[in-house]
Amino acid sequence: MEKRWLVLSSVLTSRVIYTINWFNISPALFLIGKDFNVDLPSLGILTASFLAGAGIFQIPAGIASARWGPKKTSQLGMLVLSLSGVGEGLSPNFPVLIISRFLLGVGAALFFAPAIGILTPLFKPEEEGLVLGLYNACFNIGGGLGLFAWVIVIDALNWHVGLILGGVLGLISVAIGQIVIPADNTARKERKPMRRAFQSRNVWIIAFGVLGLWGGIFTASQFLEGYLNRSLLFPAEIAGLLASLIMFASIIGGPVGGYFSDRLRQRKNFILIPGLFCSIGIALFGASTANGLWFLIPAVGFLDAIVFATMYASISQYPEVGHEYAPLGISIINSVQILGSFGVTIGFTLFAAAYGFAVGWFALGGFGVALMLLIFLLQEPFKANQQSG
Repeated sequence: MEKRWLVLSSVLTSRVIYTINWFNISPALFLIGKDFNVDLPSLGILTASFLAGAGIFQIPAGIASARWGPKKTSQLGMLVLSLSGVGEGLSPNFPVLIISRFLLGVGAALFFAPAIGILTPLFKPEEEGLVLGLYNACFNIGGGLGLFAWVIVIDALNWHVGLILGGVLGLISVAIGQIVIPADNTARKERKPMRRAFQSRNVWIIAFGVLGLWGGIFTASQFLEGYLNRSLLFPAEIAGLLASLIMFASIIGGPVGGYFSDRLRQRKNFILIPGLFCSIGIALFGASTANGLWFLIPAVGFLDAIVFATMYASISQYPEVGHEYAPLGISIINSVQILGSFGVTIGFTLFAAAYGFAVGWFALGGFGVALMLLIFLLQEPFKANQQSG
């Protein structure tokens, strides 16, 4: 079964390129605003259009994966994402760019959970935490490349070529995936009813229990750099480096957390305990000294990655979901967390505008802690599997 490592390598490479295309528009935003003569709120709509596409199409992606197979769905997703990346670079005006960005989000939704559906059947339940930790680490590698390497690419060429390049890399990964990833198993077999995944109490507990943390990490990634620069008076380049440590620390946290949740067979505790400490860390952003943030920010990134690697590894182990509907279960969770985070981010900005950033960070982290308490109600996946067996 050595081919499984080749398949893993192909999927992880696509995951990196998927994330490059998510983040590589950030270095181009103000250049886009200047070229198309649009204001800052319009650029906000542009960035939100990606989340809209990614959030709305999560559950359809899970259903498509269950019906057509995870390879077909994830490869279609990478194809749509890649062509949309090329379309972004070729956009002749701002409305076309918004549509391309929305479609890139649709492609991202079609890829994300179905790609996990390719991987989980290839590995034992006690290996899935490590594998999905690596999968999440590749998100952070791709994000780092999109945010930093693409600054160089865009400076050397221009933003049009930079975005087209991201799409072309995606098309190459689609071609490799077609060769390396085995075809979906199309043999007729008796299926569990799909509604069992929708009715899974455990899936919905995870979806809402981790919603506050997802929104907290997303909001922090958007506003930390500006907070550090404008409120704490860090130089811009130092603020960018410090804010990016959330992402780079996650590269380590995902595989480490996934590995130990495998070995100790404690998925629930590896969601709950790091999740609580991570949310508390976000709440403390506004109370920390400038020097303390050099520890606090990477600690939050490290703990966050443990939570998400373990969360995704849990889903296929619930008997009402299984490998067959794992992409659907993950899609339900992602849909709740991505769409719910719009409200979380807006709430943070309202608190910060009215009472200051310190109160905004405290409210953001406090909301994460409050929702994370729902994880106490979660059934331990390893025990659920034993009981079903």
